[in-house]
Parts: sequence; structure tokens; C-alpha cells
Amino acid sequence: MQIRVFVVSNVRLHREGLVAQLRGCPSIEVLGAADSVHETQNVLRTTATDVALIDVALIDALSPSDSDMVGALRKMSARMRILAVGVRETASEVLACAAAGIDGYVPMDAALGDMVTAIENVVRGELTCSPKVAASLYHCIGFSRAAAASPLTTREIQVADLMNRGCPTKEIAWRLGVQPCTAKNHVRNILHKLQVHRRGQAVAKLRTLIGERFGVG
Repeated sequence: MQIRVFVVSNVRLHREGLVAQLRGCPSIEVLGAADSVHETQNVLRTTATDVALIDVALIDALSPSDSDMVGALRKMSARMRILAVGVRETASEVLACAAAGIDGYVPMDAALGDMVTAIENVVRGELTCSPKVAASLYHCIGFSRAAAASPLTTREIQVADLMNRGCPTKEIAWRLGVQPCTAKNHVRNILHKLQVHRRGQAVAKLRTLIGERFGVG
């Protein structure tokens, strides 16, 4: 049985290009395409869809409002899987996609075959990612479990990863699409859970706990 896919992108050339390429894949049935989440919702009300392939440039998968967009689509179909297309393959951005409720992602440099594999895998409940990102995610989880008596939230893991990369609070806020005061609160919570007083101490502690490979990507 073919996997029913709907494409969402506000860039016409990108949208039509994805549709044209995917229609040549035997395992894929392209149901159509839209240039907005609102139009997609209208289609999903009457069309059973297995995977919504959404351009990350449209929904900006790293902003807090994405969870509302993804949630709105999820309400239309609980069984439908959502793939973000064009994600920069770093631990922080992959974790941000997960935090937004996105089921999987297609990297910016993916070929058609890679995209088809990601679609097929997400339908099976599997995630396609590079060994480099898998290592980062593994160490992020290890950090969450080992670094603090109280487990870190997904967002705190993202912030900790950016702290490890040397990003100041304003840059962390920009990268995660939150207000600087929100990023500052996350940093403060991480310091509290690590039982340290400074960012440098926090980074040193997490590197001691899970090694220098934390934050690869």
C-alpha cells in the first residue's frame, strides 16, 4: 500500500518540486499540496493522510508557536505523522522539532532517496538521523539523567547544548525563538538543578559527567 503524503510549503517552486519528485516514487501517493497550514487543515478534514511533509521555512520549527501549528494539524488526524523538511541537523534543532511535536525531520542536504526513507520510517514510528546527531541525542539524554537530581526538560536540554557551544543568553533566546528573559530563566533552572552558580561551572560539570562529545553537531 502506498503512503499518502501531503506537501506544505509557501515557496511555490519548492512545493511543486517536492510534489513532482515524490510522484515518481512507487511507495508514495501524493495527495496534493498547500501553501499554508490553514489550507492544509481544510484538506485534511476530507482526506485521509499518512504523512504531512511541512517546509520548516513555513512553520519555523524552532519557534514556540510551532507547537500550536503542529497541534492544530494533529487534531485533524491523530494517526497522521508530521515531517519537517529542511532542518539543520544539529542536536539542538532536532530536539526543538521533537519539543514542537514533530515526528521526524528531513535534513537540508537530503536527497530524494533520503526523504523517501524518512517518510517510510516515520510511518513505522522510527526516526532517521545521522550517527553524529544520534550520538548528540544520546549524550543529551545522558546529561538529563546524570547531571541533576531533577531531570531536565526538553527545552532545558536544548539550552544546555547551546550553553556548551558558548552561546550567550541573547543568542540562545534568538536560536530558540524565545524572549531573553525566558532563556535566562532556563539557564537559572539548569544551574539550580546542577547545583552550581555559574554557566562555566555548569558546562564543566556536564562535560565531566558525559564527556566532551556532548553537543556534537
